[in-house]
Amino acid sequence: MNSSRPTSVPRLVDTLRRSSRPALLWYDADGERVELSGRVLDNWAAKTANLCVDELDLVAGDLVVLGDDVHWRGLAVALGAWTAGAAVRPADPRGTTADGDVVVALVDAEGGLPPLLARPPAGARTVAVDRPALSLGLRGTEPGDAVDYCAEIRSHADVYSGLEEPDPEGPALPDPDGGEITHGRLLARALEEAAGGEERWGAAAAVHVPGRRVDPRFLLRVLAVLAGGRAVVLTDRDPADASWTAVLAAENAVGF
Repeated sequence: MNSSRPTSVPRLVDTLRRSSRPALLWYDADGERVELSGRVLDNWAAKTANLCVDELDLVAGDLVVLGDDVHWRGLAVALGAWTAGAAVRPADPRGTTADGDVVVALVDAEGGLPPLLARPPAGARTVAVDRPALSLGLRGTEPGDAVDYCAEIRSHADVYSGLEEPDPEGPALPDPDGGEITHGRLLARALEEAAGGEERWGAAAAVHVPGRRVDPRFLLRVLAVLAGGRAVVLTDRDPADASWTAVLAAENAVGF
């Protein structure tokens, strides 16, 4: 692994903070495009970490269950949770409940709460995340006991001043090949997932990470692209859509 590359998620977001280049490009099925520079993505991750600690009482080692819908805000939640020293586990798409200390999920297309939040595990703090890029809060849906992510995130600090580093031996993410990936191994494992990526991606400025659902391998691939200094392209549209080829060409992007 290149010694100049970050070795942990907090160091990765430190690197993002110094960059004004695109770090994340999002296209949804309705054609919405969102571009976040490294500095802006770091800002979202820091605000999320602060929300987790200050409002949700999350402590290092807690488990954050993340709904499996692909969305750019879901990535911000994962980065923020890792920054705060938590473990992240994508929800099982076959289930409607999940055991965890914090459960975070996107509302549905109409703004309604998904089953993951409607029937949370006992004692879990829940967070409802809206979809539109300019959302200032849930649209006509009462969040119940859930924290309204888009309404609350703005009040949290732009810099996370908590742990300098998560416990390197603490769990961070289930390994898709079995077992658990620790915080100390998370970025190294991500780069293993992208073995040969530098040669495959060539001079491309961005890399599309395919997937219609968030799972551990999907998150590892996203981390690998960011750690390699390229922008990650995410979408919830069908990659088989003929228009997607033109989108990738316009973004100077290649497939993972």
